Amino acid sequence: MPYYNKKEYPKQIWVSQIPEREVSLLRENLAGIKQTTFVLMKKEEAFHQLSEKRSRDIIFLSSNQSLLDLARDVDVPAIAYQKPETDTFLHADMVVEGFEEVDMTFLQRVYERHFNIPWTILETERCIVRELELSDLDDLFSMYAEPGMTDYMEGLYEYEEELEYQKAYIENMYRFYGYGIWLVFEKKTGTLIGRAGVEHREELNGDMELGYAIRTSFQHQGYAYEVCQAIMQYAGEELQVHLLHCLIQKENTLSEKLAIKLGFSYCGDREIDGILMSDYQIEW
Repeated sequence: MPYYNKKEYPKQIWVSQIPEREVSLLRENLAGIKQTTFVLMKKEEAFHQLSEKRSRDIIFLSSNQSLLDLARDVDVPAIAYQKPETDTFLHADMVVEGFEEVDMTFLQRVYERHFNIPWTILETERCIVRELELSDLDDLFSMYAEPGMTDYMEGLYEYEEELEYQKAYIENMYRFYGYGIWLVFEKKTGTLIGRAGVEHREELNGDMELGYAIRTSFQHQGYAYEVCQAIMQYAGEELQVHLLHCLIQKENTLSEKLAIKLGFSYCGDREIDGILMSDYQIEW
């Protein structure tokens, strides 16, 4: 089944001990969301409802640490409202100082992260871009096994080593930074057709690199351009990144043509791990 039919989100939003102004902002941001029920509770009711929790479809919002601790104990994803300029620091899946930007997408991502559900990053006309989950490894190895796939990039480790590497990547990149190299799926079939995303590179003094690779059997159909354009827009709007590099191995003319088509300009060469790379850059 194609991944995009598996998307999950909280169907009930339980709110307790949040200032009225912040509750109003949250209601305003969630106006028109029909698939989710908004429930405002007093402290005692919230304690009782959390204690009797029977569903996984809940996300809980509060400024009360004892209620947030109870939510954690019963495996309910929780967002803490931290009053600005206070010395008390709350603990939850996410801590916010206001609800101006807390919309359904925000709540969904906190919910998905709590239950280790990979984020869907974006959709294009033909593709879904989402985080890797460990069940994708077999498809990833199948993609990398296609002739020509690793002509200009590193291959995967042996299976068990790659499994451990991806576990660490999910924890240290996706969960910590919220971005990285993602997977690309064709909407029509749900087939894994590539990888693309953005990462910091030490060799670039912390600047971000756009990386991309499309399965050889799906190349020359415009998928890379379609997906990379969307990722560049996402990087600018969601990550506030306005300078990107593409490091392309010499003689990889297809990738060079794509970078130029995307608006990148050649800015010199860099030797990385003994391999000579062309450095293409774009700033906007």
